[in-house]
Amino acid sequence: MPTLELECEAAIGELRAALIELYDSVGADPANPQDVARRFKLNKTLTWNIARLLGSTDGIGAVPHVPGIGSIEKIVGATESHGAPGTAAKRVREAATAFERVIEVHVGDRATLDLIIDGMEPGGGVGLELSRKRAFVGNSGIYGIQAKTMLMCCVLAPNADDPDQLDMAMVRGHLGLRRLRAIDGFPIFRMRQWSQAGQAIGTQQWEPIERGQADRALKTFAKGDVPEIEPIETKGGTDYVIRPGPIGNRGAIDCFYGDMLRAGASRYQTDADTMGEFGATMTVPAENLVFDLIYHRDLDFCADAITKVYAYSFLHGNREGEWDESTCLPIRQPASPIVGTPPAVATPLIPRYAELVQMVTTRLGLDASDVRGLRYELKYPPLGSTSVIRFDLPASE
Repeated sequence: MPTLELECEAAIGELRAALIELYDSVGADPANPQDVARRFKLNKTLTWNIARLLGSTDGIGAVPHVPGIGSIEKIVGATESHGAPGTAAKRVREAATAFERVIEVHVGDRATLDLIIDGMEPGGGVGLELSRKRAFVGNSGIYGIQAKTMLMCCVLAPNADDPDQLDMAMVRGHLGLRRLRAIDGFPIFRMRQWSQAGQAIGTQQWEPIERGQADRALKTFAKGDVPEIEPIETKGGTDYVIRPGPIGNRGAIDCFYGDMLRAGASRYQTDADTMGEFGATMTVPAENLVFDLIYHRDLDFCADAITKVYAYSFLHGNREGEWDESTCLPIRQPASPIVGTPPAVATPLIPRYAELVQMVTTRLGLDASDVRGLRYELKYPPLGSTSVIRFDLPASE
């Protein structure tokens, strides 16, 4: 990889220098791509990409803006007809050919190079943006189901009777969930709870947030003709499985499920656990993930939470729930504080979301003035991955 990076950066640097010389020779301003397009009768997208290429200081980061050989030739031909010297034109052609040679030697084609660059994500991007978007489209077709938004909202508060223990609630939701073909038995949610020691904890102690809903559905916030969604108990958790229904927009639904647990975990470090974490596992291709951690102000350690994305739901062959850092994806999207007291959680991606959060916090007995929040938001979260919000627990006093 270092050899690819170095040679790629050197080739782009030479191409950039050659194009600057070419532009200078005809008095073209790379900072004004629209004027260049009009003057030389070139495609605006092409001149815009050249402007981005010449303005970039990041060699690898400039790769997406490097035109192909055919487009480079259009620029050279247009400037030559306006008096660019042959030496400047020759230098650009040779630099473009040298860049293509680097691609051929190291990766074979431009599409593969784009995927490699996507994984490296120079210039401070989130990571794998191109790949995630492509995967969403492909997985939607492969699995025959997709959602506009997946919601994961986790609420954490000290237990009223024993403040050394934590009450928690979790809401999982899919908005704009629709089938793209006839499917049966597809798991749209998976609920798991794990200790740091990797031991599965069952769900029998959890109770529904919305009273009277044995299946834990939040029917107050559902939209559309929600079909039967069957909770199936598995080792250490529950899968929520969707049954057949109409294809496309006629069968589109918003559905939510919520659970709460009193005194479910220690507020402080123990021999078995030194940190807490919540995870959102992607079982359905989704355009957006909204993952909120809502917490009582006394639990200020939550404000320092970090986020990671792992490439699998749960580890196979080892203790379930134990994360293997080698499968951590290069997706660098931190959680951000939700402003306001109580937090202004409203988002256009989730209608009535502020009302939903208020219902959950009220059910846990929280005063609105004591609530704080963090939000992790990701476009095109990878199918099969688990996004994790993790925080260190304080030592007991």
